[in-house]
Amino acid sequence: MQPILFTLVATGCYSVCNVLLELKFSKLNALTLMVLYASVIGISAFGMRQLVKTDDPSFNFPTGTFLLLALGLGLIYATGDYFFVSAYNKGGDVVTITCITVLIPVVASLLKFGITKQLPNMWQVSGYILAAGAVVLVAKGSMAK
Repeated sequence: MQPILFTLVATGCYSVCNVLLELKFSKLNALTLMVLYASVIGISAFGMRQLVKTDDPSFNFPTGTFLLLALGLGLIYATGDYFFVSAYNKGGDVVTITCITVLIPVVASLLKFGITKQLPNMWQVSGYILAAGAVVLVAKGSMAK
């Protein structure tokens, strides 16, 4: 239940951010916005880590190969954020952009299959087809303005 609640809170936060990106920040350069919100993320995360000060091993910073993977993950997130925020700078609207992100599970499943060779089940495949259909319908609706 906790993962679902955390995901719902994250969805609410991302929804607010997406609306603000379209309505208030679409004229700013994506890199400028990324510097601003990355600063807030860094300061907040560092502050909360210091406040919690736990002996939980999950709080330890990774080392070696795991550190390189974590830094690579950060680079992938930064690249994704750049293109996501830039979609608003290029005239995208909140409905179209967020609807396209419905394809994330589809792409992630394909990547996971490439790594693990584990096929998705029929429920997942049905969801992927519906997600693709949703993107097509929303894109058509956005063009009809």
